[in-house]
Amino acid sequence: MSVRSIIVQVPASTSNCGPGFDVLSIALTLYAFVKITLVESGDIRLAGEDPPGSDSLQLVKCAAGAFEKKTCIKTGGFIYEVWGEVPVARGLGSSAALLAGVLTGLNALHGEPLERRELLALSARLDDAPDNSAASFLGGFCVSRTDPETGLYLDTIRFDVSGEIYMVVVSPEVEVLTSIARQVLPAEIPFKDVVNSLNSLAFITSLFASGRYEKLSHAVTDFIHQPYRERLFPFVKEIIEAGRDHGAYTGWLSGSGSSVLCVSPAESYLEVGKAMTEVLQANSIRSKLFLLRTDNEGLKVSTD
Repeated sequence: MSVRSIIVQVPASTSNCGPGFDVLSIALTLYAFVKITLVESGDIRLAGEDPPGSDSLQLVKCAAGAFEKKTCIKTGGFIYEVWGEVPVARGLGSSAALLAGVLTGLNALHGEPLERRELLALSARLDDAPDNSAASFLGGFCVSRTDPETGLYLDTIRFDVSGEIYMVVVSPEVEVLTSIARQVLPAEIPFKDVVNSLNSLAFITSLFASGRYEKLSHAVTDFIHQPYRERLFPFVKEIIEAGRDHGAYTGWLSGSGSSVLCVSPAESYLEVGKAMTEVLQANSIRSKLFLLRTDNEGLKVSTD
């Protein structure tokens, strides 16, 4: 009997990592679950309710359409269900996780016509960038490459991050839509700012690749996106400084925000999280604290 239902566990992710705009990402031990069940009717529908702040149906339909176009396979009707702890519109890759789950689920239910990196390419196109999609599919620290002319996804180099390193995330109850966060970015950036950001990009990548995390304190200086996006959430610098004052190596605005992440050694992650949260409490902003590590495996598929 053929399988009619698939569950995909997809890690959340932090993207940009400071200077790596649309390039760098890290998968996190925080998960979304996407269940796809084939049905006889030809429609696509949600079982239950969307997570708060989400309107998933249009995105799911786009994913199904992209899968059909790529494979020439009619998906027919299916019911999808989404649950987990990944907050929506907080810069933790919720849309990429949903896309990855739907595409992978459909692929599994229809005989796996596409390889994982082909699915990643579809997800990257639908999400308008490859960073979060790469982390969702592949896990670890990801460096993604796009075609400079077309912007289409080409490849990702990924490597593991030590389990001794904590990714401490505070996620305020403040939504920041990626579409809005991109609107605040300038059309042009001074040459000096680009050079300085490229220097940071190369350095942070080499430190994570070599495991020399203790040198991260001077690695994250961005002039491409973070200074402009801080206008949407003005406490980013204060939160990062609080984390660093209590032992974090470094920190950044996660994706387009509003979540903020600090990279911490094991001996200080609890104090780092407490300090980051206190900044928001002092400004009467409610938030959720996630004490995470890197997911080095990427998404997983199971039958229901």
